[in-house]
Amino acid sequence: MQTDRARSPALRETFPKIEMIRIDLNFKDGSPHTPSPQQHTLYPAARAFFRFSCPCVDCDGDFDLTPLVTTLVNDSTRAKRNGERGSAGALRCEGVRFRDKENSRPCPMELKFQLSTTQPA
Repeated sequence: MQTDRARSPALRETFPKIEMIRIDLNFKDGSPHTPSPQQHTLYPAARAFFRFSCPCVDCDGDFDLTPLVTTLVNDSTRAKRNGERGSAGALRCEGVRFRDKENSRPCPMELKFQLSTTQPA
């Protein structure tokens, strides 16, 4: 994933009309030790890379928000309204934790996310 991130173009190249993308990630897996929430704020110089590893260190899964970010940006650009636009949703991890490999049980991690974009005024 690090190689993919390094090869990703800058946000200004992928989405030239976007000033900022903010991504809020909240995780839940039913355990008492839920991972901390994450917030990512991307500006034009940042890499346009929207995949995030499952926060369970022993899981091989990730959450790919690329299609969701692309849809939000395209909808925002088509609306031709400046300012902030957003969307929210949830995804389940499709990876398998190392300790569950024998049973092939999927990781129980769920991601609730909020995306917002800002276009220049």
